[in-house]
Amino acid sequence: MSKEYKNGIFRLVNICGIGLLCLVLVFSLFQHSEASERGKAVAKVNGTVLTEADLAEVMNRLVPATSFHWTLTPERRAKYRPKALKLLIEEELLYQAAKERGMKVKRSKINDARKKTIERLGGKRRFKAALKRANLTDREYRKKLERQFLIEKIIKVEVEDKATVSEEEVRAYYEQNKSSYVRPEARRIRHILISVPPNATVEERQRKRQRAEEVLRKLKAGEDFAKLAWDYSDDPYRVKGGDLGLVHKGRLVPELEKTIFALRVGELSGIIETIYGYHIVKVEEVRKPEQLNFEDVSQRIRRQLKEDKRKRLKEALISELKANAKIEIY
Repeated sequence: MSKEYKNGIFRLVNICGIGLLCLVLVFSLFQHSEASERGKAVAKVNGTVLTEADLAEVMNRLVPATSFHWTLTPERRAKYRPKALKLLIEEELLYQAAKERGMKVKRSKINDARKKTIERLGGKRRFKAALKRANLTDREYRKKLERQFLIEKIIKVEVEDKATVSEEEVRAYYEQNKSSYVRPEARRIRHILISVPPNATVEERQRKRQRAEEVLRKLKAGEDFAKLAWDYSDDPYRVKGGDLGLVHKGRLVPELEKTIFALRVGELSGIIETIYGYHIVKVEEVRKPEQLNFEDVSQRIRRQLKEDKRKRLKEALISELKANAKIEIY
């Protein structure tokens, strides 16, 4: 959730799709409250009063959906309230800035969004009922759509459109951070698992150990690993003869990894005990660490650099707006 909030400015709920439904849910949080509670001021931004109802609308985006249906406790509401208030203030600053810069939203865009909401709700009668439940007029709903689109517009102009990354930047980053783009050492292994339940008795564990020792003896005697995996292994890969494919360093439990990455090609392990039971592995191929080419990682680097720029631009924009604003929190 903290990650969602961190990127909240970029992931504003699309009111034209589900926003009105969200508003209906929001006001259900207050149906045991007095109407005056909905209008209670929580903050003032450059003279514009933000209310508990406004805060609840943002809260609805931050709190997981499973928290609704009457399970949003006062404790959970208190937990998310500071995050919701911060985001509410930031959105109001963005909205005001968009208006000050003369940004406009075409009436046709608002009409199309309203039409989609009506369709999603199942017709005009349900739309009007939802508006009534949310204590909104149709005009107020249109204003909310306009506000949302203006926030999205200023973010696009001041953040998205400016967060460009050149080919030179991508290549320079790759050259400076080559060591971060290395495919780790890997082993292709076959595996047999004799599983042991966590609550196994000493006697059960001993029987499982004896079964693993039996398998190991047969392997050392030259019997086929794939056949023994099919006959004995509790691993789902038994259907592939115990073939786990390439396993990269850092992907296994420590006990297995320590043994596997010490084996040479063709070598068979002894019995390895983990919390899952008794394992026997055979190494069939060794692949050393491999430097990834620029072409292999350029898109990943581009996405990373673009996201970093978005974050910096957003933070700079919000900081500038806050520095020049009069904000009161109640």
